[in-house]
Formats: sequence, structure tokens, C-alpha cells
Amino acid sequence: MSVGIRNRGAWLRFTAAAAVAALAATLTATASSSAATHSAPPIKVAMVPKLLGLPVFEANVKGAEEVAPSLGISVKYTAPATASAEGQVQIFNSLIAQKYNVITLSSDDPTVPAPVLEKAMKAGIKVITWDSDVIPAARDFFIQDTAYNTIAQGVINAAVKFGGPAAQVAIMSSTPDATIQLAWIAAMKAYIKARYPKVSIVTIGYGQSVVSTSLTQAEDIIHSYPNVKAILPIDGAAVVGTAEAVSALGDAGKIGVIGIGDPLPNRKYFANGSLQGLFLWNEVNQGKLIMYVAKLAYENKLKAGGTFSAGSLGKFTVAAKANAVTGATRNTIIFSTPLEFTKANYMRYDF
Repeated sequence: MSVGIRNRGAWLRFTAAAAVAALAATLTATASSSAATHSAPPIKVAMVPKLLGLPVFEANVKGAEEVAPSLGISVKYTAPATASAEGQVQIFNSLIAQKYNVITLSSDDPTVPAPVLEKAMKAGIKVITWDSDVIPAARDFFIQDTAYNTIAQGVINAAVKFGGPAAQVAIMSSTPDATIQLAWIAAMKAYIKARYPKVSIVTIGYGQSVVSTSLTQAEDIIHSYPNVKAILPIDGAAVVGTAEAVSALGDAGKIGVIGIGDPLPNRKYFANGSLQGLFLWNEVNQGKLIMYVAKLAYENKLKAGGTFSAGSLGKFTVAAKANAVTGATRNTIIFSTPLEFTKANYMRYDF
């Protein structure tokens, strides 16, 4: 009896010791795994828009910063103070020296930054453009805002609705070399030729993505072309400058302002009748997509012709070849169909 009790006690002591040892091993393994996870360096991603201060790009970075931590990304947001391709080149050289993993950019010029971006790619840095592209050889992927033909059709249809099928219209752009604006203008011209042959574009002004310059340019257009029925600003600063010019000259409701831009910075112009319509996409969500693409590109999980999921944003396709209608080229990802903002709905949006 006493021997059995002693044996049972030894067995219990052995079992308890084994359990403690197993638990300690499990905790050690878990701690090691957790430490390894937390010690993994973040993916260093830079966001370099055309310039600092534009609401569209501020909305992009807001979205990017919302999802970056969950994707293991550290985001740096930087850009020239004014729209300058040369200024962007200086920033890219600095990012290369700092060994960033991914450079994302909205380019001020399609060719000027190409050599430094190719240098970045040779150094193993992934290059992703959004909004305004560079030549395809100088980037890995391009996130195109929307199909060029659809946004051009939206703007022109709204302008014709306001000014009539034989209206004289003017365009207010940013700079003569801005890739995205050039693409939109080409799509607008093609659509006018095919659908509204009596509509004429009397001039194109360039506001350099500066509100004051855009305002002056818009006023000059109004004075120089007294029969102009609508001005089409296709740059964020140009929208504000053009609407302000129309309002200041007492032409609200007489000259239509229909463009491409965010509703939030332009609420007062919708309210006072100097702005009739805007077309854009959800800039905050686009910023989120930029981060998903950056991570997948860094991990070499994107390829032409393939599809991928970007969390709550849904599924996207990487173009395998060029499409003359949409404007997509190989390795292009089209983000969204355009949204239309009018006096009836502009208060629903906070970007």
C-alpha cells in the first residue's frame, strides 16, 4: 500500500514537471515568434505627389496612413513646395540614398524623372506611379485614377448641358507637361469631335497648380473670350481659382464651371452658384490602394494580366496590354469609375 502511494506521488510529480516544461517551451516559442514578428522592419514607402498642399494629395496620404500600419508599412510623405519635375528628382535621389523599399509618385513630367527612377529600380526599389504617369520603362506599376474616356465624357456632357451643343469652352490646366491633364485633354478633344462637333475649345490656360495664378488665368480667359460659355478646370488649384474668378466678376451662373477636383475645398462655390459640377474619385480610398499595391509590389506578388485583392476596396486587375480607349498601358491598375459632384450632393462628401 505504501509503495503504491509513493509510486503514485512520484508519477504525479513527474507529470506536473512535464506539464510545466511543456508550458515553458510553448511560451518560449510563442514569445520568440512574437518577437520575430515585431522585430521585422517595416516596408519603407515614400509618397511623392507633384507638390505639397493640394487637397487631392492630402486626401491620398490620409487614406495611405489609415491602412499602412496594418500592412507593415512606414509612410513618408514629401514633395516639392511648387510643381517641379526637377524638385521631384532631388527628392528621388535622396530616397535612393536612404534605401527606401518603394517610391510612389504623381509625376510633374513624364520624362524628366525617368533616369533617376530607372536608377532606383536598378537598386531594387519598386517604383509605382499614381494619378500622373511617367514613361513605362521608368516604373513598375501605374495606378490610373479612372478611365480617361469616362471622365472626359462626364465633363464634356455636363458642359454641353450647361452651355449648349455649340458652346465655346475653355480649359484650365496645371502645366503644359502634366501627364494626366494632357491625357484628359486628348480624351476630351476626341469625344467632342465624335459627339459634339460644334463645340469649340477656344483656349487652354495653365495655372501652375497655384490658386492665385489660376484665378488670374481664368480672369484673362473671361475678358479675352466674351462668348465663352464654360470653363473646365482640370486641376485642384484651377478649380478654386476659376470658381473664384467667375464669382468675383459677377458671372456666377452665366459662365459654367465644370471640372475635375474635390468637393470639400469647393463647397462655397457650389453654394454661391459659381461652380456647377466636379468629377473625381474617392481620393482617400485611392491612397489606401497605393499602399496595397506598394506592399504587393515589394513582395513581388503583382504581374501583368493578374488580379489581386485590396481588402475592403475589392479586387483589381493589372492590365496586360495597352488600351487606347481607357488610356491604360501594360501594368496599369485602373482605380475607379468617376464620381459626379453637384450642388445636389456635394455636402455628402468630406474630401
